[in-house]
Amino acid sequence: MENKKKHSAKAAQNARENKIKARNQKIVQHRIAILIAVIILVIAAIVAVVKFSGWFDKIPDQSTLTISDDGKVICEELTDFAEDYSRSELKTYMKEEIKEYNDTNGKDSVKLDKIKFYSDLANAKTTYASAEDYSKFTGYGLYTGTIKSAVKQGFDFSDAFVSVTDGEKGTSVDTLDITSQKKLKVAIIKENINVTVDGTILYVSDACTTMVDKSTVSIEQPDGNEDATQLTYIIYK
Repeated sequence: MENKKKHSAKAAQNARENKIKARNQKIVQHRIAILIAVIILVIAAIVAVVKFSGWFDKIPDQSTLTISDDGKVICEELTDFAEDYSRSELKTYMKEEIKEYNDTNGKDSVKLDKIKFYSDLANAKTTYASAEDYSKFTGYGLYTGTIKSAVKQGFDFSDAFVSVTDGEKGTSVDTLDITSQKKLKVAIIKENINVTVDGTILYVSDACTTMVDKSTVSIEQPDGNEDATQLTYIIYK
């Protein structure tokens, strides 16, 4: 009888211990779950901050002009940054220039999307409401439209053209073969810069151009002279 009592007491104690152990395990698991959730939230917050701030943005190799189908022109410009003036002074100067232009030409005609600094380089991204706004604000010539509208504007397409297939330059093309395709789009620019169009490039001026891919052409003078420019035609669909 005594042994049965001892056995029963021991069993009850083991049950209590198992119950306590199970409860403790649940508490530990709950705390671990909370810790994991907190870690995930912290990581998500860090990723969001990094993405928003652009800390690890890739520095563009060259200034690029993107011509959108909606008529907007986006310029991501990469320039040497002289330390004779502060970064805040450069930002203030750009914002004042844009405000002055918009006050005359309409709200959001020009919009500064971002400006970042990488050591001795400044990278500014600016959106222009139209090619006309880009030309007026920067002083560089830019026209976008169809071949038909460009001819009406007085552009004679008197240039040496080559065909473009899969982002590679091909053989020479007669001007009449191009101008007869009146519905094709054209970007006409007088600037040394990379130009990306919202489509596939079919023909391009041969001089001073190098194809980057099927939608992007690099315009650069052979001697590297940034002050020298010439009219470049980019025809695409």
